Amino acid sequence: MGTPSPIADGRSSAGFVRRVDDRLMFVIMAGLLFVVGFVSLAKQTDTIVVAPAPQGAVVAQKNLQFTDEVDGSVHVIDVNSGTLVHVFASGDGSFVRGVLRSLVRARNARGLTQANAFDLALHEDGRMILSDAETHESVDLVAFGATNFRAFSQLLDEQ
Repeated sequence: MGTPSPIADGRSSAGFVRRVDDRLMFVIMAGLLFVVGFVSLAKQTDTIVVAPAPQGAVVAQKNLQFTDEVDGSVHVIDVNSGTLVHVFASGDGSFVRGVLRSLVRARNARGLTQANAFDLALHEDGRMILSDAETHESVDLVAFGATNFRAFSQLLDEQ
């Protein structure tokens, strides 16, 4: 019969054919090296970025307890006066619910009770901080933008 075709047996007389350009391989390898280097650096330094303490006195402050109701709403109660400050209907207040979920998760991880209140404080410099005295966790609410800031500032404004 004859000799097999160079294409049929997978060999070519032209030599080795590259499927990826050398420059592309260099970019891929540099990217991988970059990622591995920064992951290693982050693991070695293991530093946590901490926001500076708020400046000035506390302008407004409330100790608030958030309770989940059967209908899916969340009731916000001022612990000092015992009054109902606000009701987030089912599906409303998603940012507030998300922030609370993160603080409650920290409590659950430490095996703490959910009965204690959270402290919401507005400082002279305009920063509003929601903190948990039990876990020493806090959330600087200014970092989330004006709309989300207003979601919590309404809790300080309402009586």
